[in-house]
Amino acid sequence: MAENKFLKRVVACIPVTTPQWDGMSDQADGHVFYKQGVEYANKQEWRKAVIMYNRALKLQRHVLGKNHIDCAQTLNDIGVALTHLGESYGAMTSLQEALWIRQVVLGDGHPCVVQTTCDLWKLLDQEREREQGAIQKQGESSLELSIVIPSTTPALRRSSQKAENARSA
Repeated sequence: MAENKFLKRVVACIPVTTPQWDGMSDQADGHVFYKQGVEYANKQEWRKAVIMYNRALKLQRHVLGKNHIDCAQTLNDIGVALTHLGESYGAMTSLQEALWIRQVVLGDGHPCVVQTTCDLWKLLDQEREREQGAIQKQGESSLELSIVIPSTTPALRRSSQKAENARSA
Protein backbone atom coordinates (compact mmCIF):
# COMPACT_ATOMS: atom_id res chain seq x y z
CA MET A 1 0.00 0.00 0.00
CA ALA A 2 2.83 2.40 0.82
CA GLU A 3 4.32 1.88 -2.64
CA ASN A 4 0.93 2.67 -4.22
CA LYS A 5 0.72 5.96 -2.31
CA PHE A 6 4.31 6.70 -3.30
CA LEU A 7 3.56 6.11 -7.00
CA LYS A 8 0.49 8.35 -6.84
CA ARG A 9 2.56 11.15 -5.31
CA VAL A 10 5.35 10.71 -7.85
CA VAL A 11 2.95 10.73 -10.80
CA ALA A 12 1.08 13.75 -9.41
CA CYS A 13 4.34 15.72 -9.11
CA ILE A 14 5.47 15.11 -12.70
CA PRO A 15 4.49 17.89 -15.06
CA VAL A 16 2.53 16.76 -18.10
CA THR A 17 4.73 18.68 -20.51
CA THR A 18 8.45 19.21 -20.39
CA PRO A 19 10.59 21.63 -22.42
CA GLN A 20 11.83 18.92 -24.79
CA TRP A 21 8.24 18.19 -25.89
CA ASP A 22 7.21 21.82 -26.52
CA GLY A 23 5.71 22.36 -29.93
CA MET A 24 4.25 18.85 -30.21
CA SER A 25 0.55 18.15 -29.96
CA ASP A 26 -0.91 16.51 -26.86
CA GLN A 27 -1.66 13.43 -28.92
CA ALA A 28 1.98 13.16 -30.00
CA ASP A 29 3.09 13.70 -26.39
CA GLY A 30 0.85 10.85 -25.29
CA HIS A 31 2.35 8.60 -27.94
CA VAL A 32 5.91 9.56 -26.94
CA PHE A 33 5.24 8.93 -23.25
CA TYR A 34 3.60 5.60 -24.08
CA LYS A 35 6.62 4.50 -26.15
CA GLN A 36 8.95 5.49 -23.28
CA GLY A 37 6.81 3.38 -20.94
CA VAL A 38 7.15 0.42 -23.32
CA GLU A 39 10.93 0.90 -23.39
CA TYR A 40 11.09 0.92 -19.58
CA ALA A 41 8.83 -2.15 -19.41
CA ASN A 42 11.08 -4.00 -21.87
CA LYS A 43 13.99 -3.27 -19.49
CA GLN A 44 11.78 -4.37 -16.56
CA GLU A 45 12.00 -0.93 -14.98
CA TRP A 46 8.40 -1.14 -13.84
CA ARG A 47 8.19 2.01 -11.71
CA LYS A 48 9.46 4.19 -14.54
CA ALA A 49 7.13 2.40 -16.96
CA VAL A 50 4.13 3.13 -14.73
CA ILE A 51 5.07 6.81 -14.54
CA MET A 52 5.35 7.12 -18.34
CA TYR A 53 2.15 5.14 -18.93
CA ASN A 54 0.26 7.38 -16.50
CA ARG A 55 1.53 10.50 -18.23
CA ALA A 56 0.47 9.04 -21.58
CA LEU A 57 -2.93 8.03 -20.23
CA LYS A 58 -3.61 11.51 -18.90
CA LEU A 59 -2.96 13.02 -22.32
CA GLN A 60 -4.78 10.25 -24.20
CA ARG A 61 -7.92 10.74 -22.14
CA HIS A 62 -7.74 14.50 -22.69
CA VAL A 63 -7.29 14.24 -26.46
CA LEU A 64 -8.99 10.98 -27.45
CA GLY A 65 -11.66 10.58 -24.77
CA LYS A 66 -11.93 8.43 -21.70
CA ASN A 67 -13.09 5.26 -23.49
CA HIS A 68 -10.76 5.25 -26.50
CA ILE A 69 -9.09 1.98 -27.42
CA ASP A 70 -5.62 3.56 -27.00
CA CYS A 71 -6.54 4.35 -23.39
CA ALA A 72 -7.50 0.69 -22.94
CA GLN A 73 -4.07 -0.44 -24.20
CA THR A 74 -2.32 1.98 -21.85
CA LEU A 75 -4.51 0.87 -18.94
CA ASN A 76 -3.68 -2.75 -19.73
CA ASP A 77 0.03 -1.96 -19.72
CA ILE A 78 -0.30 -0.06 -16.43
CA GLY A 79 -2.01 -3.12 -14.96
CA VAL A 80 0.77 -5.43 -16.13
CA ALA A 81 3.48 -3.13 -14.74
CA LEU A 82 1.68 -2.80 -11.40
CA THR A 83 1.33 -6.59 -11.27
CA HIS A 84 5.11 -6.86 -11.57
CA LEU A 85 5.45 -4.32 -8.74
CA GLY A 86 3.08 -6.33 -6.54
CA GLU A 87 0.47 -3.55 -6.52
CA SER A 88 -2.51 -5.86 -6.83
CA TYR A 89 -5.32 -3.38 -6.21
CA GLY A 90 -4.04 -0.83 -8.75
CA ALA A 91 -3.32 -3.58 -11.27
CA MET A 92 -6.80 -5.04 -10.86
CA THR A 93 -8.44 -1.64 -11.27
CA SER A 94 -6.47 -0.81 -14.42
CA LEU A 95 -7.03 -4.21 -16.00
CA GLN A 96 -10.77 -4.17 -15.26
CA GLU A 97 -11.16 -0.74 -16.85
CA ALA A 98 -9.11 -1.85 -19.86
CA LEU A 99 -11.27 -4.97 -20.20
CA TRP A 100 -14.49 -2.98 -20.01
CA ILE A 101 -13.37 -0.51 -22.71
CA ARG A 102 -12.12 -3.29 -24.96
CA GLN A 103 -15.32 -5.32 -24.60
CA VAL A 104 -17.51 -2.30 -25.40
CA VAL A 105 -15.41 -1.07 -28.33
CA LEU A 106 -14.09 -4.34 -29.82
CA GLY A 107 -16.49 -7.06 -28.66
CA ASP A 108 -15.92 -10.09 -26.47
CA GLY A 109 -14.09 -12.28 -28.98
CA HIS A 110 -11.40 -9.79 -29.98
CA PRO A 111 -7.73 -10.78 -29.33
CA CYS A 112 -7.19 -7.62 -27.25
CA VAL A 113 -10.06 -8.65 -24.95
CA VAL A 114 -8.43 -12.08 -24.64
CA GLN A 115 -5.09 -10.44 -23.81
CA THR A 116 -6.58 -8.38 -20.98
CA THR A 117 -8.53 -11.37 -19.68
CA CYS A 118 -5.29 -13.39 -19.58
CA ASP A 119 -3.49 -10.55 -17.78
CA LEU A 120 -6.31 -10.47 -15.19
CA TRP A 121 -6.08 -14.23 -14.78
CA LYS A 122 -2.30 -14.01 -14.22
CA LEU A 123 -2.84 -11.36 -11.54
CA LEU A 124 -5.51 -13.45 -9.79
CA ASP A 125 -3.34 -16.57 -9.99
CA GLN A 126 -0.39 -14.65 -8.52
CA GLU A 127 -2.59 -13.45 -5.65
CA ARG A 128 -3.88 -16.99 -5.06
CA GLU A 129 -0.31 -18.33 -4.87
CA ARG A 130 0.66 -15.52 -2.52
CA GLU A 131 -2.28 -16.32 -0.22
CA GLN A 132 -1.55 -20.05 -0.30
CA GLY A 133 2.08 -19.35 0.60
CA ALA A 134 0.97 -17.22 3.55
CA ILE A 135 -1.47 -19.90 4.72
CA GLN A 136 1.16 -22.61 4.34
CA LYS A 137 3.71 -20.52 6.24
CA GLN A 138 1.15 -19.87 8.97
CA GLY A 139 0.38 -23.62 9.12
CA GLU A 140 4.08 -24.45 9.50
CA SER A 141 4.37 -22.04 12.43
CA SER A 142 1.39 -23.58 14.22
CA LEU A 143 2.74 -27.07 13.48
CA GLU A 144 6.04 -26.14 15.13
CA LEU A 145 4.17 -24.94 18.20
CA SER A 146 2.05 -28.08 18.39
CA ILE A 147 5.19 -30.23 18.24
CA VAL A 148 7.05 -28.28 20.91
CA ILE A 149 4.25 -28.03 23.48
CA PRO A 150 3.21 -31.71 23.79
CA SER A 151 6.79 -33.05 23.95
CA THR A 152 7.74 -30.84 26.93
CA THR A 153 4.46 -30.85 28.85
CA PRO A 154 5.09 -33.83 31.24
CA ALA A 155 8.59 -32.65 32.12
CA LEU A 156 7.34 -29.10 32.68
CA ARG A 157 4.59 -30.34 35.00
CA ARG A 158 7.05 -32.25 37.19
CA SER A 159 9.56 -29.41 37.35
CA SER A 160 6.89 -26.77 38.03
CA GLN A 161 5.41 -28.94 40.85
CA LYS A 162 8.86 -29.32 42.42
CA ALA A 163 9.41 -25.56 42.19
CA GLU A 164 6.05 -24.82 43.81
CA ASN A 165 6.72 -27.31 46.63
CA ALA A 166 10.13 -25.73 47.27
CA ARG A 167 8.59 -22.22 47.42
CA SER A 168 5.84 -23.20 49.82
CA ALA A 169 8.25 -24.99 52.17
